[in-house]
Amino acid sequence: MSKSTSKGLKKRKMGSSPVDPTQRRLDRFLSTSSPSPSPSPSSSTLSKNEPMQIDSVVPIIKKNPMLGTYRQQIILPKITIADADPLRQTELTDLNFENCWSMPKKLILSIFSTDNFNRINYITASQISQSLCRFGKSEKVYKSLKEEIENHIQEIKKSLLSKPLNVDLLARLNTHWDTFCQQLTIIRTVFMELDRYYILPNTKYKSISQLGKDLFSEVIMEKDDFHHVVISEVIHQIKIERDGSKINIRLIQDILRMLTEQSYYKSEFEPRFLESTRLYYKEEANRRISYGTIPEYIHHAAGRRTQESEERVKNYLSMDTKQALIAVVVDKLVYAKTETIIQKGFDTMMENDMYEPLKIFYELLQQSPKMSLLRTAFGEFLREEGMKIIKDPKNDPTMITSLLVFKSKIDKILKTCFNDDVTFINALKESFEQFINTRGNKPAELLAKHLDSKLKIPVKRQRFPEIVDTISLDSILTLFRYIQTKDAFEAYFKRFLAKRLLMDRSASSDLENHVLVNLKAECGPEFTKNLENMFKDIQISLDLSKDFKEYKPEKPRPSMSIKVIAQATWPSYSLLDIKLPANMMASQKLFENFYVNKFNGRKLVWQNRLSSCSIIANFSRGRKEVIASLAQAVILFMFNDASKKSLTFTKIQSLTGLTKNDLIGLLTSLSTGSYKIILNSSGKDEVTSNDSFVYNFDFESANSKVRIPPAASIEPTKDEEKDVEKKVHISRQHQLEAAIVRIMKGKKTLSHNALVDELFKELKYPVQADDIKKRIESLIDRDYIIRDTKDRSTYVYQI
Repeated sequence: MSKSTSKGLKKRKMGSSPVDPTQRRLDRFLSTSSPSPSPSPSSSTLSKNEPMQIDSVVPIIKKNPMLGTYRQQIILPKITIADADPLRQTELTDLNFENCWSMPKKLILSIFSTDNFNRINYITASQISQSLCRFGKSEKVYKSLKEEIENHIQEIKKSLLSKPLNVDLLARLNTHWDTFCQQLTIIRTVFMELDRYYILPNTKYKSISQLGKDLFSEVIMEKDDFHHVVISEVIHQIKIERDGSKINIRLIQDILRMLTEQSYYKSEFEPRFLESTRLYYKEEANRRISYGTIPEYIHHAAGRRTQESEERVKNYLSMDTKQALIAVVVDKLVYAKTETIIQKGFDTMMENDMYEPLKIFYELLQQSPKMSLLRTAFGEFLREEGMKIIKDPKNDPTMITSLLVFKSKIDKILKTCFNDDVTFINALKESFEQFINTRGNKPAELLAKHLDSKLKIPVKRQRFPEIVDTISLDSILTLFRYIQTKDAFEAYFKRFLAKRLLMDRSASSDLENHVLVNLKAECGPEFTKNLENMFKDIQISLDLSKDFKEYKPEKPRPSMSIKVIAQATWPSYSLLDIKLPANMMASQKLFENFYVNKFNGRKLVWQNRLSSCSIIANFSRGRKEVIASLAQAVILFMFNDASKKSLTFTKIQSLTGLTKNDLIGLLTSLSTGSYKIILNSSGKDEVTSNDSFVYNFDFESANSKVRIPPAASIEPTKDEEKDVEKKVHISRQHQLEAAIVRIMKGKKTLSHNALVDELFKELKYPVQADDIKKRIESLIDRDYIIRDTKDRSTYVYQI
């Protein structure tokens, strides 16, 4: 040991060994093995019998914390060790190195030969290696070790090439690699000193294991592009698995782990694997799309996606490959075939409620711009199916019901398959608005009629009335949002509401109010102002009825509920001229006197067509309460005279003063259908002026209260529909003119095309260019606007 080395060991605690035990063993080994007569390194090593030379002892004062009131001092000796033999050898010769290296070399060869050479002591070899490194022979040990590893790798290469590459290549390679890695682990343990203090700081390798693996890559994998052969075989095995056959998953897993450790996975394997996957699924997509059904193809694509992203990645692929692999599979199986899938199977899936394949198809397209194709197909399907419901006039009686069923179906598809995607909801709204407004005012009329059927007391199916709640009303009002002709709906709805209120046929005031609240929220308070005033008139009429009961109580009168309405608020109806019985006429006169006295200057007009009566009728099976219109009640009262067992059509007409058409409608409602209160002597359902009628004393009904269907004459007629259409048309003309004036007042000067564009944006109902032109001409005639003298196509607001 040199002085420089010994000086590094000067400070030691008393009782510690002055020389490293490993150094002592190496010195002994050198003294026995070296043939040279020169002094061996072991001559300077201190033996147990040799005295230890102590240069000096310097007291060291160590201060302890306060103990009581005195400070304590402990004196520790300082020991300096000097080299006992100044002739000690300072470095190893090449011959000494070779003698020392022979044992580690034999151990390395033993490890590589796997013959368990037990006569070599692993610990001794490790200590020799450690000592050689501390004698400055680290580089030489490193080169010798590297040479032995390279020689062994060459042997592995010869073994691999001894058989054709296509015969169990992966299995043989994996066996050699696995054994080699285990051998490297043992070697690294033996040469730990070299691994830590030379290889890591002085070479490009992090450890002996990396050194061996890199040499394996350079000698075997890189030469003659052997790694390409291995990668090709791995990809071939994966293709076999994709085709449905079983492979050695553990082997593929080990090989890919080897490629990862040698940095081939990301740079070489993954690009080739993804390209092979792209070609594989491109061919499969072309093959499978041509046979079988589209739902089956979608299920197959989803199964392949799951197989690649979950099973294959879990079994042997890296997680870093997962997203790229999914992208390739979905791109070839789904994205590339989106147009074909939609063309061949989308309508079928929508029509047959195939929720699962639709949901899978939507989820597969979520990350792709191809989603717009699915959304477009969705909108087109809605328009086509909607037009089938809307266009054919034969479907008018069931149009709204069909639309509600269709809308409910689409809502379920949106929720179940498309996750209530906002873009699909917007497509639904646009499609419904487009097809539902192709029939002008007809959908608005039918929607108002359908809503009326839900809000009024049903005449038929009285034993099991339909349960109507706010949810069903909301679904009906959803269609109202898509209708552009809301003014036409308001006109029809007002007419139906008037009949419900005036004839006491409203099923529920809460439901009526619910509808008004929704209409107000959708269209604003101006839209429902007249409707709300109608309810106010009914409430005022109830108060009037209470006051009338106290007016001249001494005069007899039947129980009356009289509704006084404002003519400007309510829709107009044609009057029904009928001769009332004397007691009814007296009651009417009495109320007129009461009303005129209460409100001086007002005039009452009796609307007999909308009046109703409650009659107690006697039948052979007992009494029944019959709810009928005023005109129906007047006819029934004629049969109270027992002397008149039969009344002819002509007789009834002379007594009531009704027109022939009105009377035919009334008699038809009383003598046909399920409520034959009177019987036609002809036995036919069709009433003529030659028929005679008798009271049906044997009438039967399971209900104690019988509501007679209204006569056809008071149901909406063609004339009434024309009247509504006329009023809507006039209202729209006023709205259009007001919009023109409002726009021109703000713009002052505007071209014809610009004005038309502004009107299309502002008006909430469909308007034709010809109607706009007519209204502009009308406003020019009335000097609201004028034409520009320089440009006839430009209008100027007339201040």
